[in-house]
Amino acid sequence: MLKLLLSLYLAVFTSIVVINQVSEAIWSHWVHSAPDELRHAKAVANTLKSTISSDQLPQESETLKILNMDDVAWLPEQASTLVQGGILTSFDDEGRAWLTFKVPDSTLLLQLGPLAPAASAANKQWIIKLLSYAVLAFLLMLWIRPLWLDLLQLRYITENLTQGQLPKATRHSRFSAISNLTEQIHDLASQVARLIENQKLLVNAVSHDLRTPLARLKFALAMLPEQSREQASDMADDVVEMEAMIDEMLAYARLEFEVEKLEITPIDLCELVNDQISKLNKLTDKKITFKKMSNTVIISGNLHYLSRALQNIVQNADKYGRSTIAINIECDKNNAYIHIEDDGDGIPKSQWESVFIPFSRLDESRSKDNGGYGLGLAIVRKIATWHRGSCHVGFSELGGAKFILTLPLAN
Repeated sequence: MLKLLLSLYLAVFTSIVVINQVSEAIWSHWVHSAPDELRHAKAVANTLKSTISSDQLPQESETLKILNMDDVAWLPEQASTLVQGGILTSFDDEGRAWLTFKVPDSTLLLQLGPLAPAASAANKQWIIKLLSYAVLAFLLMLWIRPLWLDLLQLRYITENLTQGQLPKATRHSRFSAISNLTEQIHDLASQVARLIENQKLLVNAVSHDLRTPLARLKFALAMLPEQSREQASDMADDVVEMEAMIDEMLAYARLEFEVEKLEITPIDLCELVNDQISKLNKLTDKKITFKKMSNTVIISGNLHYLSRALQNIVQNADKYGRSTIAINIECDKNNAYIHIEDDGDGIPKSQWESVFIPFSRLDESRSKDNGGYGLGLAIVRKIATWHRGSCHVGFSELGGAKFILTLPLAN
């Protein structure tokens, strides 16, 4: 960052110095030295005033007139300027200039004119300003270009990384202030891509290689003689539990790779919740209430994964609730909010975020003895994030936990 700030400071400082020097040179050679009839006439008037006297007056002509000071009604300021020996500049109705000065030791006045006034330099000033801004923009562009090229490289790296691909080697500009950062991010992205690839291989290995010996073990336990069945019952339960845990782990691991293949369709959220309630009613005797602001709430998402997220939350409420589960859908202009509450023991506020961490377990009431592996709610948050939503936990008015699943409405 220090290198970036120093290079920017030097670029701006150098640009301002160059622009000031160039602007002054242009102004002095193009504007200030440009022909100006009025300025030239003032120089002539000063020379003439210093060389004439009341005894040696020049002849009157079209551009030179001799006046008596008392013949003109001068303003006090004008009269004071003439008396003090200054050159008075006045303009007629046509905008022409007249130069008037007093002959030394006399009441006579000499008047030069009419003269064209000095041309306005406003246009030239604007041209110089625009040229200055153009030079500044060009010099800053020279500084920004290497930085911009490196930022494009960072974009290329992240795009490849999000697709799980190893980014190819990139060329870094040695003039860029963030070239070292670009190189470090490329190395980091390469390492992350390798880790993702290793994770894919691990998931495939677990899916095939670990399931096979478990299946053989289940078959061997099933073939034990009758007298050994009771002893093998606990072993069979452990095998079933291991299979369930493997399924849950694989489901969570696959989420990292399935996001690229999501099929997004319009979904009626009320209908989706009703389907989950119907399935849960077949498995529980708890009372389930469902309130909604509208009969139709349309969102955009993947039906399979949103069903999985809702299923995990309602099963969690069924598992830890005592007798009642309350589901409520609310909406605002942009989002739909699904509130799922139970009347269980609830979750302490200090552990609200912990429940979404994979493999986390809170206490004995929410341990694996109740059938959980600490992945259900982690899957819910992952799916909600996919759909540009969120999932949070809070206190329920029923006394237990309250989960709020937020999903954006369809445009």
